[in-house]
Amino acid sequence: MRMSWTLPWLFLTVLLGSAPVLAQVENQEKMLEEWQKLPRWQEDYSLNAAANSQQLRIDGLRPEMTIGFGGRYDRVVEGAELDLAFMISPAMVDTVSQLRVSMNEEVIGSVSLQKSMANTVQRRSFNIDPRLFTSYNQLRLELISEVFNGQCTLASPAAWIEFLDDSTLTLDYQQLRVANELSYFPEPWFDRNDFSAVNLNFVSFGVPTMATAEAHAVLASYFGQVADWRAVTVEHYDVEPAIGSLLQDHEWRQQWPQDHAIMTLTNEQRPRPFHRLEKVTAPTVRVVPNPAYPAYKLLLIAAPDEEQLRATVSTFVLSNQTMSGDQVVVEPQALAPRDAYQAPRWVSTERPVQISELVDHPSELQRSARNTAPVNVELRLPPDLFIWQRNGIPLDLRFRYTPPLSEDESRMLVSINNEFIKAFDLNETGSENNEERLRIPILSGSLLPEDDNVTLPSFRLGAVNNMEFRFDFGNVSDVCSTPPLLNSQGVIEGDSTIDLRGYDNYVALPDVQLFMKTGYPFTRWDDLSQTLVVVPEQLNGDLYVTLLMTLAKLSGATGYPATQLELVSAANLPETTDKDVLLIGSQSLQRFLKAYGTAELDRQIEKQRLAGREQLLYSPQLALRNSGPSAAVVGFRSPFAEQRSVVAVTATTDSYLDRYRQALISDTLSNEMTGFLAVLTPARVSSFEPQESYYVGNLSWWNRLMYHLAKYPVLVTVLALLALLVLVIALYRLFVAKVRTRQ
Repeated sequence: MRMSWTLPWLFLTVLLGSAPVLAQVENQEKMLEEWQKLPRWQEDYSLNAAANSQQLRIDGLRPEMTIGFGGRYDRVVEGAELDLAFMISPAMVDTVSQLRVSMNEEVIGSVSLQKSMANTVQRRSFNIDPRLFTSYNQLRLELISEVFNGQCTLASPAAWIEFLDDSTLTLDYQQLRVANELSYFPEPWFDRNDFSAVNLNFVSFGVPTMATAEAHAVLASYFGQVADWRAVTVEHYDVEPAIGSLLQDHEWRQQWPQDHAIMTLTNEQRPRPFHRLEKVTAPTVRVVPNPAYPAYKLLLIAAPDEEQLRATVSTFVLSNQTMSGDQVVVEPQALAPRDAYQAPRWVSTERPVQISELVDHPSELQRSARNTAPVNVELRLPPDLFIWQRNGIPLDLRFRYTPPLSEDESRMLVSINNEFIKAFDLNETGSENNEERLRIPILSGSLLPEDDNVTLPSFRLGAVNNMEFRFDFGNVSDVCSTPPLLNSQGVIEGDSTIDLRGYDNYVALPDVQLFMKTGYPFTRWDDLSQTLVVVPEQLNGDLYVTLLMTLAKLSGATGYPATQLELVSAANLPETTDKDVLLIGSQSLQRFLKAYGTAELDRQIEKQRLAGREQLLYSPQLALRNSGPSAAVVGFRSPFAEQRSVVAVTATTDSYLDRYRQALISDTLSNEMTGFLAVLTPARVSSFEPQESYYVGNLSWWNRLMYHLAKYPVLVTVLALLALLVLVIALYRLFVAKVRTRQ
């Protein structure tokens, strides 16, 4: 009997006792200043963007669509709302048809679909329990429908739902205060579960020196490497106060990013928040709270001097997998330059590459009747792969599937960048590991003569290519069009191989699109050991950000950080160099042309009538003088070596380099940039084809001769006729001589 009243009394005591504690926590939160609080904010996500090129449509035969998105570990979802805008087919059966919406396998709502709803935009909102969200989330939209044909009910493409572009998912976030723990690195500066663009905040105390800028560029290249396909943007914060100014507490905080940030220090640098930080005797990497906004973290890399700082960063970006604790001591290591064409993200030309190496997880190669999305495999080829007189790239394809109960229309379709290649019938054998050899028909647009550019290649060599395998399972009934069996499965074998052995590397330059898409020619050596980057002596914010975003783009294309980067100022150009040269900023281009002449560039622009040429490229000839801004990417042969190149990124003003940075993260803009010169104005992108191409790569003399002769068919015909004539004359004289000898 005593137990019957003891438990309720104990529960009431705990409840009443916890109320003051909760009230005290709330009061403490209110007493905190704004910069001390954990931020809260709201973000809207478009379903069209999150669908990643999926068609926002479901129907009776493909009744499900799944949209995946990640979640960062340093924030928590406090509220969520899904707003759907859609239109439906008039063929719905009122008593059966419905739209079911699920989040991570939990149903969050449904909509009954009526014929009367057809031809009008329908809008529905669903509140989602924030506890459902994890590090990876799946939003599933499912159509449950039937159509009556007078004999039986059937699943039909006539029953459909089309979701509109203004469908959104709204999430309320709160920032979490995470531990000072380097074992999470590269989190929270980069989170693999976050599919959005990566934003890097670099903090410096004053204008970065060459050594500091070089170290920051290597760090940016590392984050470009891990970001992979994500866009990388960079923001720069100069926290050095103006001369003579005495900043108040709230004023100096405004100079710092309200986000996770990165900073490097030497013993000679101690900005205000770190004026009490002890000097280091060995290079150290530590994670500390952002001094201005402690809800966020600061990656602090400290070294005794700038020389050790640069070596520390190169070692750190390659050796950070085993870090633990809030700080580590780095012992800089000597790094040997890497060989050409070793980029981890490029399909190797030295060995067969398995498809399993091109995906993150084996499950990405498997599909079912419920999950009808195609298997997508990203294919990055060396930008200068030479495939002239080849039928295509060999793909030894192996796949398995659930055998159909009877012969039907089940197929597996193969496409490259939305270009159909071949279809395989799925028969009753289940394939049994039968091997199919495909030749992927690829033409390199960069190797075609200008007159042939009207022929669109199936996909561009060196760019990010999408190889698509779609399992299309047939119906299980001939009488009624019913959906496939839900246990139908199909899988692309991971040991299917792509074999590029025996292919040469040879490409026509200049081609600014190769640079914008793949970083070529600099990325031939993925550590940039054969690249010289030139920047103005005095770096401003725009030049600095442009440098870092460019390096992030290059390493994103190769999958390897720029550990061998060499950065020099335009005032200290070497007398000669055997490296490819990347010029950042108009001052760098001007100094380079003044030092080494304009002959190579003049060969390309002498017949082009370019408005604002002098402002962009410092040419003595000028057709028009622009009053507005413009930016440009221009390429030409190096004056030092025939197999080396120069690429310059320039603008009429440094602030307008932002237009180039937009093109770095925009496929729409970069796709329009071709030829030797691409000019970006506020309205459009104008590209100019080279007047004279030069070739880079290794090709046998015979293949080189035949390739270049093939561009002149009339000449080849004349030479062939002359050779035939010489042969006929020689044979005639030989026969005449033999006849005379017999006589």
